[in-house]
Amino acid sequence: MSPNRIRNLFLVTATCAFGACSQGGTSPSKEAEFLRQSEELTARFQSELQMELSSALSEVGPVDAIGVCQSAAPAIGARLSEDSGFTVSRIARRNRNAGNRIPPELEALYSDLETSPMQDGSPRSIHRTVGERFVYLRAIPMQEQPCSTCHGSNIDPALSQVISQTYPEDRAVGFEPGELRGAFLIESASRDLTEQSQSFE
Repeated sequence: MSPNRIRNLFLVTATCAFGACSQGGTSPSKEAEFLRQSEELTARFQSELQMELSSALSEVGPVDAIGVCQSAAPAIGARLSEDSGFTVSRIARRNRNAGNRIPPELEALYSDLETSPMQDGSPRSIHRTVGERFVYLRAIPMQEQPCSTCHGSNIDPALSQVISQTYPEDRAVGFEPGELRGAFLIESASRDLTEQSQSFE
């Protein structure tokens, strides 16, 4: 091997060792911070939404709770987005709200979650650098209760009629427990992450 080739190989190896060959050219510390904050945000989203739905189901019943679900989820996502500076939302292949479709560039990641929504007894998550942004997906597996009331395969006819009226393009029914019903999605421009170091607890 020529001296020049040896020198070039050395430079490539040294460059990768210092992190320039990491996915998307982003630093491990930025990705770790994004992951930490994403886990906090999805935990808050899930907790607050479950609290809203549980209260609605117990106070007004499944039929009237449809309206609460329709407004609560987007409101929680918008508030968490404003608080964090990230984009916080939910996506699904079989969606109830047409605005929750899977972006084409995230199709492969979502398909990966579909193959295995759970890991070690907990909802599985994936994080990647996509273009110039960090992306975090956390699975929302179908639960027997209370999810099956509105998303299962044996929905009360009166409730089914209200769902159809509220969501004419609804596709979020017929799920079995354990299936991937959707995913929480957190997105952040990698260049902005250093300014978003606060905790959301």
